Amino acid sequence: MATKELALHEQLEVHEVLIFKTNCVTKGKLFVDLVQDKKLKEILEEDLELSVKAIKDLKKVLADASKK
Repeated sequence: MATKELALHEQLEVHEVLIFKTNCVTKGKLFVDLVQDKKLKEILEEDLELSVKAIKDLKKVLADASKK
């Protein structure tokens, strides 16, 4: 992912998305064990994997932005 210098308001928006994704992962991990339907459980597990990757990417964007 190519990064550029982010304005302060852009950094805050990325931070808000990071918080949202973190909350989604927290809720997903709580509910994935309660789901009994196999297909729904697979969907939730895939969403968790993608969300964890998104969190890592967002953290990298913020870290790169703070270096500049």
